[in-house]
Amino acid sequence: MKRAEALRPLSREHLAALLAAKKLREATDVASAVPEFLAFWGEEGRRHFRIEEEVLLPGWDAYGEIDEPGVARMLEEHRAIRREALRLAAGEASLDQLHALGTLLNDHVRFEERELFAAAEASLAADALTRLGEAIEAAEAAE
Repeated sequence: MKRAEALRPLSREHLAALLAAKKLREATDVASAVPEFLAFWGEEGRRHFRIEEEVLLPGWDAYGEIDEPGVARMLEEHRAIRREALRLAAGEASLDQLHALGTLLNDHVRFEERELFAAAEASLAADALTRLGEAIEAAEAAE
């Protein structure tokens, strides 16, 4: 699926999240998998969620018809992933938890790419998408 230019920075970041998810799902060792995930989380994941919540969603809501059930799912999954990242950082991790987090992260990214971003693109006019893209780029640059 061809992604609108405005959402391409977020889609590119999803590739890193899919790689992190795959590594979690295939992890055989908690001691090596946790630091690797936490590095991804600290460098990219946390910032990505913040930009989606603070830039994408308000921009979409201001200029288009927002997918409320989809946004609710997105926010719930963000909350769950953040919770698991905190648990991992606190040393509370089992292999089963890592595998479950990997599945959750993978499914979350697939949902955003296949459904949520498509709904945003469909509901926003070209000029609104352009403004949204500029806001996303500014937020990315500010980080």
